[in-house]
Amino acid sequence: MFIATLKNPAEIQSLNIKWIPENPNWEHFIEAWNYVDTPPLWRALLNSTIVTVSSVALQLLGSSLVGYVLAKHKFRGNNMIFMWILAQLMIPGATSLVPMYVLMNWLKWYNTYWSLIIPGVFSAYTIFLMRQYIITIPNDILDAARLSGCSEFGLFWRMILPLSKPALVALGLINFVGSWNDLLWPMLMIKNSDWFTVQMALSGLWSRTQYPYLHLAAGAITFAAMPVIILTIIFQKYLIKGWTGLSYAKR
Repeated sequence: MFIATLKNPAEIQSLNIKWIPENPNWEHFIEAWNYVDTPPLWRALLNSTIVTVSSVALQLLGSSLVGYVLAKHKFRGNNMIFMWILAQLMIPGATSLVPMYVLMNWLKWYNTYWSLIIPGVFSAYTIFLMRQYIITIPNDILDAARLSGCSEFGLFWRMILPLSKPALVALGLINFVGSWNDLLWPMLMIKNSDWFTVQMALSGLWSRTQYPYLHLAAGAITFAAMPVIILTIIFQKYLIKGWTGLSYAKR
């Protein structure tokens, strides 16, 4: 996509593929930035950032808290709750679209950020993996903190979260990509173009992406993909460490 943006439309369509354009035109990126106008690309990126960051942050906080309780606290119904959470993984997400749509209208969250943020906060997948990771944290560390007078929430905030950083980063990045690329749910919830996410803004390109504008569409998609690429590069170390820990977590 990056290389296609530098090419002229004729080079993109040519059967004689050239990976490196003879005359790369860097001004195409400026044109591509202005090519998206419903809403402007900067507004769509801002909307997606607000929705994705808020949703992922709340999801990781809630899932790690539930995972901590299920992993380190034994109480009546613990296994039943865990099995119920696992059962949620077997239900296709599409089956919840209609009831969730009705609920958002009843709460008067239709056409607001809340309708995009709150439904993604609960994730059975994230809870399951956080529980599996937290199980690997030695109980001796937690018991020592309790003897020092640390409260249960303090234990979670000061011990569990820092020790779970690799898992949080790995799951955060996976959920970030899923939320950033989501198109179906925002299209059901948002009608005001000012609140369009970046995927909604890009979906409007295909109705007017003809032969002369392919390089601009490629540039706009490149801008939309950059946040995910940059985050993956920055957190690559934690991503590998987190998935390694999750792979060897106790069942």
